[in-house]
Amino acid sequence: MPPVPPAPPMPPMPPVTVPPMTPMTPAPADQQKLFQSTGNEACIRRLQQLNVEPGARAYPKPTEPGKMGKPTDVQTNIFGIEVEKETTVFRYMVHAKADLTPTKEATFTKKGKEDFVVLDRREKCCNIFFYAVDNNSDFFKLKDGNQIIYDGQSTLYTTMNLFSQCDPNEKKAKVFAIPGESIDNDDLKSLKLITLEVYAPRDNILVISAENLGKRTADQNIEKNNREYTQFLELALNQHCVRETDRFGSFEHGKVYFLKALQEGFDQRDCVDVGDGKTLYPGIKKTIQYIEGPYGRGQNNPSVVIDGMKAAFHLEQNVYEKCNYIVGKDVGNGMTDYDREKAAQVIKGLDCYTSHTNRVRHLRIDGIHHESARAARFELADGKHCTVQQYFQDKYKLTLKYPNANLLVCKERGNKNFYPLELMTITKNQRVTIPQQTSQQSQKTTKECAVLPDVRQRLIVTGKNAVDITTENELLKALGLKVYPEPLMVRARELDGKELMYDKKVIAESGKWRAPPGSFNKPAAFPDLWALYAVGTQNSRFSANDLNQFSMMFMETLHKKGLAVKGPAESSLLHVDQIMNKLQSVADSKCKFVFVITDDSITHLHGKFKALEQKTEMIIQDMKMTKAISVCRDGKRLTLENVINKTNVKLGGLNYTVNDIKKSMTDDQLIIGIGLSAPPPGTKFIMEGKGHLNPQVIGFASNAIATHEFIGDFVLAPVGQDAMSSIEDVLKTSLSSFENNRKKLPKRIVIYRSGASEGSHSAILAYEIPLARAVIQSFSEDIKLIFIVVTKDHTYRFFKDQLRGTKATEMNVQPGLVLDTSVTNPACKQFFLNSHTTLQGTAKTPLYTVLADDCNAPMDRLQELTFTLCHHHQIVALATSVPTPLYVANEYAKRGRTLWVEKTEGAPIEAEGSESNRLKDITKELAYQMSTLHNKRINA
Repeated sequence: MPPVPPAPPMPPMPPVTVPPMTPMTPAPADQQKLFQSTGNEACIRRLQQLNVEPGARAYPKPTEPGKMGKPTDVQTNIFGIEVEKETTVFRYMVHAKADLTPTKEATFTKKGKEDFVVLDRREKCCNIFFYAVDNNSDFFKLKDGNQIIYDGQSTLYTTMNLFSQCDPNEKKAKVFAIPGESIDNDDLKSLKLITLEVYAPRDNILVISAENLGKRTADQNIEKNNREYTQFLELALNQHCVRETDRFGSFEHGKVYFLKALQEGFDQRDCVDVGDGKTLYPGIKKTIQYIEGPYGRGQNNPSVVIDGMKAAFHLEQNVYEKCNYIVGKDVGNGMTDYDREKAAQVIKGLDCYTSHTNRVRHLRIDGIHHESARAARFELADGKHCTVQQYFQDKYKLTLKYPNANLLVCKERGNKNFYPLELMTITKNQRVTIPQQTSQQSQKTTKECAVLPDVRQRLIVTGKNAVDITTENELLKALGLKVYPEPLMVRARELDGKELMYDKKVIAESGKWRAPPGSFNKPAAFPDLWALYAVGTQNSRFSANDLNQFSMMFMETLHKKGLAVKGPAESSLLHVDQIMNKLQSVADSKCKFVFVITDDSITHLHGKFKALEQKTEMIIQDMKMTKAISVCRDGKRLTLENVINKTNVKLGGLNYTVNDIKKSMTDDQLIIGIGLSAPPPGTKFIMEGKGHLNPQVIGFASNAIATHEFIGDFVLAPVGQDAMSSIEDVLKTSLSSFENNRKKLPKRIVIYRSGASEGSHSAILAYEIPLARAVIQSFSEDIKLIFIVVTKDHTYRFFKDQLRGTKATEMNVQPGLVLDTSVTNPACKQFFLNSHTTLQGTAKTPLYTVLADDCNAPMDRLQELTFTLCHHHQIVALATSVPTPLYVANEYAKRGRTLWVEKTEGAPIEAEGSESNRLKDITKELAYQMSTLHNKRINA
């Protein structure tokens, strides 16, 4: 397929953050202030203390593309946008509300967060707004050819000035009084009067042209960029979805799901049932991006990047029936505590509705009550008592079919009320959250969503046509916007494989290799005192014979790899209730290493193992029982080798090194990875203002101890940080460790940092990097810094020019594929590098954006270094998708989160005094810096 140039060349453009098309609910004022203050003010305050000025919010200048590697053609999911004429558009704000009572009103344009609220309000807003448009054509100038672009809530663009006849000094606003009964929406018909206001803010004119897009959206100086152009383009491409709310579910960040998928051209295989009343809907995610295009450096082109995806949705069904599905039996006679917990986990937080009062009422599910309608009693207004069953019989003449079923607990205006399950129905079009999935469902959903490249391309093309991003779109024609029908083809390069050194050389081909049978590069010193346990229940199928067989195979392989090991001091089968006491006992006996085989059904112990490990400094290696069985009964040697690889690294050994013929990675270079673990969804702000700490965990890893060994730690920090003040702690720890272990300081520091969206680049450039430089200069002014942000949270996908084979490893782009022109942002020093073998689904190629480069490093050098670092994982004989220091840092961030959860389980920590100081104190308690484990990769 020949490359299609998206648009004529224009001046360079930097990255643009696409605003969410579905506005989210703003946090309460005090929490929003907290978010902002912890986001940047900690960095700002520290810079002021150090008397350091903030940095310029500008990207480093791009350098010439790299030349290393074999050229290859790659297909993308990027569709060029050509601006064929200049169009002036006018922006307005829309406000819709109705009085429910003399003291209460409903605001339809208020932003929502839950899926039901978002979709419901958008539908109502569209009903109200387009009714006003149809009945006020003169004001909206429909006969004059005015084009209307509406976001379904509070933002409106038109191609004609709605207030052109107004006096310049007058307020530019128009109010429409609409009787609710006139609108085709059952919920709105009951409202006597709905008020719709359209008003013009200041500076509401936007000129859409190729020239303006070049000048106003993409400058190396981020502050010069106007995101409104991107927002307008995103909204123009989304109009079909906004208006047809019964066909499309439009959510945040350009996500659109097809609610009637089979009618849109999708297959039945795209809509798989995943159990418990949940089914997959296909969808697309689209973002506006500015790329160099096929003409290379110095050019730019607007484009839309479209990715296909799937997500699980809850079906619209009776809550009683859904609970039957979840627990696998009839719940008409009540649920056990276990069943109640299981069902509540799946339905908590969902919107449901009831119509037993002759009108539809929506409620939010909070849980499942332990009593039934027949047993639960409450006090009536006259002081008498009544069962729930009798209440519904007397007031609504409803005879409950299942009076012995548990009651549903729902939140209503801040209060908790109780309803029979059979009267409530799950509202349609709500996505399934991670906590609402069982592990089995999660695995099935992940498997179904991980589609092969040919399927993903079909989803992209079908979805693009369904949302009418085509050359036939009349609105886009009127706006002078042409979206090319074919995706962009680009030239990429494939880097050569790496040479690894065990006791002899091994060549990595296609991102994988086979370790030789000999010794490790550096065998660890295995402790003399160690123990081996298998932990299970009465149903576990692991015997004493299995344990002995595993023990022999484990020690035999250790000997072959060069580790001198004696037999375990103790080896036994233990019940799940015995293991923690046993581990504490052996730790008290100065045992230094314990290998635990845990039944797969036991999921609560791993965090406790790690908390005890950190507390006692006794290394605990945990292995799933199914894997141990595959080793001792089925002779799975490769599984055992991976286990031994992990053991050697945990104990301080090194399995192999990676040869670097260009010496990009030397003893003079400190390489640091920084990864983040945010609080789980729903707890990002401090537990709904209840005054409990709930930090962000920042993991880091570096080669401070030895060139090829990446060891790290973590720190706790306040949530919501765009710029991390904790970069100071990370650099001080890493530089001090480098100096102590290497007896010198590094010449260069290369930082790979994750957890930063494109919208955070400005704050990182202004605050985080200057703080990093201040720390570095306190050690030496001669140390140079390279700072690279790594993300996989983007929409880009890359495909082979010709898809062959049937497996993911055959159909996906190869490890070593690099792209640093055409698809990259023209104002950034940026590259994509696919370093890993894709084992399932379609490859997600990480994007590397250089935010600081004191070395002005050539692209070839940065790409070669990065690809080399992706081969240092040590555990499995595969290259990782991100550089090993970053991979290990992410694991330390997860470990920090695990230890925090164990510490605060059942006893949240109060947020008293300075949050930052308290978190620093707790970091000292939970992290490894003060432990003998600080110089081992304990999270291997």
